[in-house]
Amino acid sequence: MSRLVLPAICLAAALAVLPACGDGGSAPTTPANYTGTWVGDYTVSLQPGVTYVGTLVVSQTGSSITGTLTTNAGRTANVSGIISGRHMTATFTYTDGCVGSASATANLSADGQTVTGQYQSTDCIGSYTGTFVLRAQ
Repeated sequence: MSRLVLPAICLAAALAVLPACGDGGSAPTTPANYTGTWVGDYTVSLQPGVTYVGTLVVSQTGSSITGTLTTNAGRTANVSGIISGRHMTATFTYTDGCVGSASATANLSADGQTVTGQYQSTDCIGSYTGTFVLRAQ
């Protein structure tokens, strides 16, 4: 009977260690820091070839962000979202005369200097999508 106990203990120990090993390439679970001012270009699917400039000012507490967006097209919005690692999901609620909202997903570059993402919007213009690239200021 003692011959069976030692292999069972070794197997149990090996199984207990394996989940802690992970895949070795996982992204960090600590949220990236999005706090600050981000400026860059964005596109609107309703106007192919046209690029606008947006300024996003973000405050972050833990994995939650809040902020404001202003653009050279006269758009303004309040922003709220969640950070997971370097990934962000956010909702933009327009505060200008064109009532509506947008949802966005984005990723922060490894060097923490660029946010790249896409959005879907519904407002007084209609429903449309777009992309954006913002850089830390």
